[in-house]
Amino acid sequence: MQTLKEPQIVQNRPGSLTSLISVQLFIGYALLAVSFTCFIISEMAARENKEWLFTIFVLHYLIAAAYSVVLIYHGSLGVIRSWKRENISKTIVLLLLYLISAYALNRELPVFQDSTTWLCVYLGVSSIVMLSMHVQKVIPAWLAAIQLIILGSAIVFYSYLAIYVANHYVVGFIGIILLGIGAHIFVPIFLIIGVITLARHQCKGRDFLWLGAGAVATILYCVSFVAEWNNRVTRIDQMARESVMYPEIELPLWVRLGETLPNDWITDRMLKTDLVYTSAQRSTEWFSVPSTTWVETKKHDPFVILGTMITKTSLSDEDRISILRSISDSRHRSHERLWSGDNLVTSNIVTDIDIYRDHHLAYTEKYLDIKNMSTRNRWWGNTEEALYTFRMPEGSVVTSLSLWVNGKEEKAILTSKGKATEAYETIVGKERRDPSVVHWQEGNTVVVRVFPCTPSEQRKVKIGFTSPLRETDGSLRYQNITFEGPSANEAKETVRVRIVGDRTLQLEGFRQDTNGDWISENDYDPDFEISVPATALKVNNRFSFLGNSYHVEKYVPTYEDVTIENIFLDINSSWTNSEVDACRDLVGQRSIYVYHNNNFVPITSENWDIVEQLRSRNYSLFPIHRLKQAPESLVITKGSAISPHLADLKETAFANSMNRFFAKGRKIRVFNFGEESSNFISSLRELRALSFATGDEKELARIVSGKFPINQESENQVVLHDAALKIVQVPQADQSEPSGGPDHLYRLFAYNNIMRQAGPFYFGKADPKGLVEDAARAYVVSPFSSLIVLETQQDYDRFGIKDIDNSLKNASKQSSGAVPEPHEWALIMLCVLVALYVKFRR
Repeated sequence: MQTLKEPQIVQNRPGSLTSLISVQLFIGYALLAVSFTCFIISEMAARENKEWLFTIFVLHYLIAAAYSVVLIYHGSLGVIRSWKRENISKTIVLLLLYLISAYALNRELPVFQDSTTWLCVYLGVSSIVMLSMHVQKVIPAWLAAIQLIILGSAIVFYSYLAIYVANHYVVGFIGIILLGIGAHIFVPIFLIIGVITLARHQCKGRDFLWLGAGAVATILYCVSFVAEWNNRVTRIDQMARESVMYPEIELPLWVRLGETLPNDWITDRMLKTDLVYTSAQRSTEWFSVPSTTWVETKKHDPFVILGTMITKTSLSDEDRISILRSISDSRHRSHERLWSGDNLVTSNIVTDIDIYRDHHLAYTEKYLDIKNMSTRNRWWGNTEEALYTFRMPEGSVVTSLSLWVNGKEEKAILTSKGKATEAYETIVGKERRDPSVVHWQEGNTVVVRVFPCTPSEQRKVKIGFTSPLRETDGSLRYQNITFEGPSANEAKETVRVRIVGDRTLQLEGFRQDTNGDWISENDYDPDFEISVPATALKVNNRFSFLGNSYHVEKYVPTYEDVTIENIFLDINSSWTNSEVDACRDLVGQRSIYVYHNNNFVPITSENWDIVEQLRSRNYSLFPIHRLKQAPESLVITKGSAISPHLADLKETAFANSMNRFFAKGRKIRVFNFGEESSNFISSLRELRALSFATGDEKELARIVSGKFPINQESENQVVLHDAALKIVQVPQADQSEPSGGPDHLYRLFAYNNIMRQAGPFYFGKADPKGLVEDAARAYVVSPFSSLIVLETQQDYDRFGIKDIDNSLKNASKQSSGAVPEPHEWALIMLCVLVALYVKFRR
């Protein structure tokens, strides 16, 4: 039988690139491009339309089968002929088509979790190299060497993959009977054969050295990774054993581990083992229950599999999550969820901003539309819970919440955090009703929950924020309020800005509507900012409520003479060289100490290297309560938002000791380098537990010389340090005096006054009932109060949630001017009665 000669697409000079591409190979490339494009598109879309997963797999399978038919027709596919020199490139294309088909099938019948980003890139690069090996003779020698190195690495990787799926070979062999689908499990084995055969055909002489170098380098890297993994696990276990031997150490184990563990990708994978990354012990499970303690897409990473084959940390899930919270910006993932929110997206955003230039304040309302993209009918239903974490500018407070129920806006009621939590969890856990709740969190964040979110309707929620504005170089800077939660990557955002009292101001990038407001419609941008020229504060433009008036003034620090004898350095990785040098210059002038190995260590020029050692720490929690000579002491600190929260330490020996210290009214002078501080220090500052100052090296020199800012706060005055503002409460001398200021003045005053009084209650068991009442009058979310929306009045009644008399209610766009006093209400009612009498008399 005469062998068919394969036609060439282009007849060109021997050895040219075009002469090496046959019709069969060209068809294979085209089908591979189609299959890969469909895979990428379906990767983005199939997560929301999961009923199409098997149909998408069938499409990939048919494409691969079609190319098999082409190769069979041309005599290029067979047990022996597939591996011949003239057919090997076509066989590689076929194997890659089946590899894509196998990954598509894995979505429906998961053998392993989603691949990590680096693994996806590696698969793509190694596949391109295999596809391009047939042109090796026409490319530069250095590029050909890189090809061979990557090809050698690919042999190792596909060997790993073949071993990883070995437990499923029996099931796969049985599945071959079902239209050959089970054969997908054997694709890694055929790829190993294909890569080795390809190398045998293409390599000559020294080429095998490059191939071997790629394989050996990959193996050595894996060995070094496993060794580092084992060292870190050994270190963790050692610290865990030592924690039992030294009960006097007040901080829990996870805090000390979070301080010292290298904050890199290896630690991330160690801590997320079995929470996110599959371990060797669980790699053979066909089905697994997803973790409810850490919400993140489950992933397959070969390095984690290799590491956990040797050793695995003994830390509990709770400790590992606590460390992750403290060293990464992913606290949102650890919030407890009563229902899944996997298929939710934020489909539309409206940001409505009022800027009060005369008071250096802003009020923002964010409207969010929540859409459930799920289309798969599940036996437990498609109901999901939306959970958002909002990050606010310094000094901001939540002052309103609304949820749309049956097309109607239902406003929230402010109550104690305990009652709100009980009502929400009872309803969401057992009933299909419509609650929403917002809780205060440390670090200028709040958590908002919305339930239920179903595919049948979009949920709409509105949350309002009152924020002071910082003045910089003669301009007021407004920062957007960002959030984590259901993805807003595809959302459109409409922004409306109203400059209260001034319609002439121009805003770049906005258009002005007929009402004089400024409108912008774009893709959602979490980082947008607005700057407007600052004006002088209107002290006489007040807000009156319950017999008092509130106005804003400029905060100008004043100083008192102090004596600083002892300086304590709270050192961590956030310190800069110049800041460390500024403190080093104080050696010899003052007694300098650091907290090291559970003791205060005096620092001199000879042992300054201890300071450099401490700079490797990710964060630090300075034991302020252990300072004995508080009046003569100064703590110099610096930190970042990526650090533990004060609430994380509740019920620990450290927290109990600190609570006893502050309950006695003691205050330590603390100086913070720069504008940002750790969550620990920031929370103590907000609770007014510290005598606090901030600034640069020049400000530190002033303080060390004996000048420290005086605390200007009292029952009638609060200070918003970051905005350099004071809000002052004075008795309302004349009930008829003009009062045109926004009610946000009182809300900010009440929130900060609550925080000023909150210290004894935050860690203790005392009842903060009075503070909840103060919060309810101002309608502000605080550590003790939350806003909640329930569906019916009967729901409020059964949980004992009700409004108190004489409260501001939810903030709104018209919330300026005074709330009528009781006698003013009587006058208003009298006028209404007179008007009704006149009307009906006629």
